[in-house]
Amino acid sequence: MFGRKNENILIIKTDNLAGFVAAEPAFDAIRQAHPNAKISLLTIPPLQRVARASPYFDQVAGIPNFRDGDARKEFIKQLKATKFEKVYDLACDDAGKKLYGAMGPFRPKWHSATPAPRKKKNDQTSFNTLPDVDKMLLEAGLEGAARLPDLGWALSARRDSANMKPSWYGISGGFGLLLPGLGEEKRWSAAGYAGLASIMARSGLMPVLAGPKELHHFGDEIADQSPQLVDLTGKTDHLQLAALAHAAAFFVSDDAEEVHLAVSVGCEGVLITSAKTPNPAPAGRHVVSLKANGELGSVDPDFVWRTLTNMGLLDTDNDAPMTASAR
Repeated sequence: MFGRKNENILIIKTDNLAGFVAAEPAFDAIRQAHPNAKISLLTIPPLQRVARASPYFDQVAGIPNFRDGDARKEFIKQLKATKFEKVYDLACDDAGKKLYGAMGPFRPKWHSATPAPRKKKNDQTSFNTLPDVDKMLLEAGLEGAARLPDLGWALSARRDSANMKPSWYGISGGFGLLLPGLGEEKRWSAAGYAGLASIMARSGLMPVLAGPKELHHFGDEIADQSPQLVDLTGKTDHLQLAALAHAAAFFVSDDAEEVHLAVSVGCEGVLITSAKTPNPAPAGRHVVSLKANGELGSVDPDFVWRTLTNMGLLDTDNDAPMTASAR
């Protein structure tokens, strides 16, 4: 299936980082189906930089604040003026629904992904709440990319830039990534992360904490107990985090959506979750889930370390980290 030359295609992906990573094969499938088209992506502002680094889009725009009436009207006016032939809504969230309604009866051909399942009350994870785009691709007549997400192209962006290298952050030698999630009730304890960071430091492995700036106070809690911690919360964009994950010996996380980015560039590791959480690990990846029967803080850092060793991510002869090239 080959699109017409100069046709305009719009992709809507306005949910989150995990959703963006999961949709990467679909982006590829749409680009392959429309090789000569001008493909625009509408996304949320935090994802614009990583989206612009991808090979799939000719233009990337951030969705406006729909509560601002003037901004909303101007944005819809611009969308209509662009005369998109097709729209692929890969998020199927409120933003996409509002755009669908605002475009009126003369809207372009609109393909929407199957909505993500609603979270049940007291749901303990966000890993299984991503929209399913496979059915949409099939109904649109596109041949889906039957593969796992691969953001290897993110590693080529700004390849020669100094701030894409671990040394930019004072990281030398082997290191592991600690990726706590934002939700306190789904997050391993500060004491747990600090205990693991201390074990890592004693073994000659630098503990590196990464994530959004909202985790900075949590990072302070960990650093108070383990001063060896390198706290990068709020200091990396998604491209920089992808480069760090690719170079890291492993990751340890709980419910952080950054895990999806890490595994998409080949990083392997451990997820710490509640026993009530159904299969939280990204499918098809070398990731082990450690389930706590009670509070997540009950998971022992020594057990996490032994798990990483059993996964082959550490050199069992001297407890040193395996390098990315050795794995």
